[in-house]
Amino acid sequence: MSETDELVFETTLDAPPEKVWRALTIPEYLDRWLDKPADARVDQIFADAPNSVTYRWREQGAPGERVEESYVTFELSPQGDGGTWFRLTHRPAAIPAAANNNEAGPVALMRAA
Repeated sequence: MSETDELVFETTLDAPPEKVWRALTIPEYLDRWLDKPADARVDQIFADAPNSVTYRWREQGAPGERVEESYVTFELSPQGDGGTWFRLTHRPAAIPAAANNNEAGPVALMRAA
């Protein structure tokens, strides 16, 4: 996986880190602004209060489709003006390899019938 597989959003927020932290970690507050699909499951898997928190995001599509899994990490840093530097990184849990790739890894052999 490379950094190009990640989506990164950075900005400054006009709120202290403690307030942003609460919005990211208290479920009732998180649900107010996190627009997740009804079939998505979001589980906190890591927290380093009040600096960063990571969630596993899992979406089940239509019956028979594979589960899409990714990780969303929020990083916070205090700013001199009382605000918060905010970084959101969204990365897939795994990048599916193309069937014709040449990378080393498990070998799958097929036999013609």
